[in-house]
Amino acid sequence: MDASATEKLKADLSGMVERGELPGAIVRIEQDGRTLADIRVGYQDVASQTALADDALFRLYSMSKPVTSVAIMMLAEQGLLRLDDPASRFLPELAEMRVYESGELDDMKTVAARRPITIADLLSHSSGITYHFAGVTPVHQYYRQNGVMRDTPVGRTPQDGPPARTLDELVARIGKAPLLHQPGDRFAYSYSTTMLGAIAERATGKRLDQALRRMIFDPLAMTDTGFFVEDADLPRLVTNYAALPGGLMPIETPETSEYRDRARLLDGGGALAGTTADYLNFCRMLVDGGVFQGRRLLAEDSVRAMMTPRVAADMPPMSIPFGYGFALGDAASEAAGLQPAGTASWGGSASTYFFVDPNAKATTLLMTHVLVMPPLETGTNLRKRVNGAALALIER
Repeated sequence: MDASATEKLKADLSGMVERGELPGAIVRIEQDGRTLADIRVGYQDVASQTALADDALFRLYSMSKPVTSVAIMMLAEQGLLRLDDPASRFLPELAEMRVYESGELDDMKTVAARRPITIADLLSHSSGITYHFAGVTPVHQYYRQNGVMRDTPVGRTPQDGPPARTLDELVARIGKAPLLHQPGDRFAYSYSTTMLGAIAERATGKRLDQALRRMIFDPLAMTDTGFFVEDADLPRLVTNYAALPGGLMPIETPETSEYRDRARLLDGGGALAGTTADYLNFCRMLVDGGVFQGRRLLAEDSVRAMMTPRVAADMPPMSIPFGYGFALGDAASEAAGLQPAGTASWGGSASTYFFVDPNAKATTLLMTHVLVMPPLETGTNLRKRVNGAALALIER
């Protein structure tokens, strides 16, 4: 183990904080139950100089996606659904999807989908659904004009239509929107995991927060993870920042946070908040093949299926294999510094990131709270630094 790698990473992160590029960060690197790196730098709130606490609550954004994807695999094991089921078995709103073919927003030509969207398509983001912020095509313009989105600061503009207020409302809007491509054709980052959350609700008969609590959060002792932050816990919720050429700009404080809204849309693709300790427990379960503290939550075959390449994910600056809920590192992604080979990973809009390496019995987790706006590369630089330290510390 290279102790200097930990010291260098801490110095690098501290330097980013001092230069106003990063508000704060926590990094944990583990292998075989041993802590290889435990780093905490910076602030929960920069203006007040409130130090970042170990039990700080972070917005997970898209690091919610692996959690919801695991829940779907658990429901498949329980016989409540099959991965080859049409999504419309649970979401009849998606029964008659149409696919963009040509034209501009106001004279768009669509054709009928060749086949139904399946649950497997949703797990691999190959459904044809997209995100409003993922492009500028007529389909993306339709999403913006018609409010095919939830209420979030990520990718919103003042010109967008009013967002959906409930998960059922968003499902209905997705059902009316044109698909970006035919189901199963290719990867497109999307509200697919949000649709999986809706499927989990209808398959279990429970609200998504209750379903995830029963299936995942309680068994994994993820006591601080959920869609809401109670007033008593607001002092632990980090201020959310945007990284701009002129420095960090606060975009959501604990007092104004959407996490206080008990009526907010329960988005399994991007709306969880939680602590470093909680998400580490989730990672440990994956590293151990579906087992946590002697209790099996997920079959080893299911974990293996999630980490099997299904589609090539075109995620600039590169393409990477994608399974069910995870990007899968290969030699090219490791050479680029973006994800070590042999790992399963994902990140969130506020620059959070994790990977698990079941073969090496290792996990790496970065928690932070800054949305990075182009042309800045703070998030990419963060990931490269964390991965560099992990590769120096983990024995493979």
